[in-house]
Amino acid sequence: MPNVLIIEDELPNIQRLEKMLHALDMDISIAGTLQTVEASVKWLKTHGQPDIIFMDIRLTDGLSFEIFNHVKITAPVIFITAYDEYALKAFEVNGVDYLLKPLEADKLENSLSKAKAIAGLESNESILSLVKSMQTKQPIYRSRFLIAYRDKYILVMANDFAYFTSENKATFLITHDAQRYMIDQTLEILEKELDPDVFFRISRQFIVSLKSIHKIHQSFNGQLKIELVPPSNEAILISREKSTQLKKWLDQSDL
Repeated sequence: MPNVLIIEDELPNIQRLEKMLHALDMDISIAGTLQTVEASVKWLKTHGQPDIIFMDIRLTDGLSFEIFNHVKITAPVIFITAYDEYALKAFEVNGVDYLLKPLEADKLENSLSKAKAIAGLESNESILSLVKSMQTKQPIYRSRFLIAYRDKYILVMANDFAYFTSENKATFLITHDAQRYMIDQTLEILEKELDPDVFFRISRQFIVSLKSIHKIHQSFNGQLKIELVPPSNEAILISREKSTQLKKWLDQSDL
């Protein structure tokens, strides 16, 4: 009997998920339902590990990733969220799958099967199928930013990202039409979230898109000088090591 823990801060979503799970498997037992990071940490420290955890990412008192900083989770986790910007982080911490709200029954069933296989609740055949599906699963990269700007919110899509720059410990997104927005993520986080076929970190201060590279000049000692569009304050001189990596990145046949 699969023993399932649900971590979700909205009661209607909890009730809907319970209903969907029981429709897929009447033998599922709900071990508990928790609505905050704090309550989840306390529960996991005082109870045995469930077979499977369904975990919303944005909870009342913070992101559920914080739970992993306080307690070791060995159960497979299926993350559920209304946003897709945390996909890569979800898989880094113990995620089996990543579902977007509103939940779809067929995708939930597929995720549940994966989690059962990892938890040892499925047959060997199911486990082999899981391994094959994970080998072919394409990574999910950031597709947009929701940015607070003055008295409103602006949605900026990935095809509008020109480059990102770090200045005085702040990170800025520059769009192809020369708009400039401050964002919360560091360049280190963005390196993991952005598609590496489209974006390249040329220095400690810049991550650039392929389309933003306007001109490349040879400099001394094998270094390159890059001009961006829209223009940055000045041409960017990058190290010899990064110059070599950049040339290889630009020369890929599938770009």
